Amino acid sequence: MARNSGGARRQRRPGAQFSRAGGFTLVELAVVLVLIGLLVGVMLLGNGVLTQSRIKFVANEFEQLKVAILTYQDRYGALPGDDARATTRWVGRSKDGTGDGRISGSYQDPPPAGNPLTALTVDAVSGESLNFWWQIRLAELVTAPPPVITPVAQPLNAFAGVVGVEWAVFGFPRLAACTANLPGEIAIGVENQLDDGDPRRGLVRAAKQNVDNEPIATADATVTAYATGDADMYILCRRLD
Repeated sequence: MARNSGGARRQRRPGAQFSRAGGFTLVELAVVLVLIGLLVGVMLLGNGVLTQSRIKFVANEFEQLKVAILTYQDRYGALPGDDARATTRWVGRSKDGTGDGRISGSYQDPPPAGNPLTALTVDAVSGESLNFWWQIRLAELVTAPPPVITPVAQPLNAFAGVVGVEWAVFGFPRLAACTANLPGEIAIGVENQLDDGDPRRGLVRAAKQNVDNEPIATADATVTAYATGDADMYILCRRLD
């Protein structure tokens, strides 16, 4: 009798296991749905926080560059890149600008290969937008690149966009700092943080890009509002005077 009773218990176990494997209870499904909702919420929050941190970084980069330029002018009485007395200050490590009070060249000009002492041409037409970075780094007002990178190379932002300077862009009367390849949502955030939200007026102005790191002269500077499509990229320039 004991064996039969034990056999009966053993026969019920597979049935019990099959019943348990047949599906989830309502409580278990509710828990799973809550966990999925929490994970989605964390992911969305994470993307929003990342976007906001990038907006702040770009805005701060503009402001830090303005401070560096003003500091250089106060210290040496010249505009970095245009400084005509740099070779007497940093002998054998620098190149003079023209000293005409302007910056020649474009924000995205490619740096020359090799030693800039011999490879970089600086005159009233070109070269000073690259020489700008060399002189401001020699003054230790911005971080220098690793030794394998030429000291006249522009830094890049988080979107592989060139960060450079250019004279009298977008109707500005003097020097502007420009940063390229910004997605629409980043451009909107920077514009609203630093200026009036209008890409065609104020301290911050913009052009829509057709290609990466596009020259301002060929970009679309007629935009009246920012778009946030996947393919929308902008060059933002901030007036520095």
